[in-house]
Amino acid sequence: VEAFSWGRVDVDGRVEAQLFHRNLTVGVGGLATAMGQPGARYVVSGEARWRFLGGNLYALGQGGTLLFPTPEGTLRPGAFAAVGLGVDNAR
Repeated sequence: VEAFSWGRVDVDGRVEAQLFHRNLTVGVGGLATAMGQPGARYVVSGEARWRFLGGNLYALGQGGTLLFPTPEGTLRPGAFAAVGLGVDNAR
């Protein structure tokens, strides 16, 4: 949390949980800027990661909202989604 003397407040956070012997990780995050001011902006995202084959290989899914700049200088809301596979040995 970041608060300014002119009334603006920015908040950024993430919560993550590991389930099923740490084989499934689920996380959600959010960002809010200029809260308390006209034109406040908010974005959210989520992620799920499932580990298999002994935890060295994982499948990943992500999704959320974004803000795209326009030629007029404003921000247009949008969304994203992604899937993927990964390998690591971090356990």
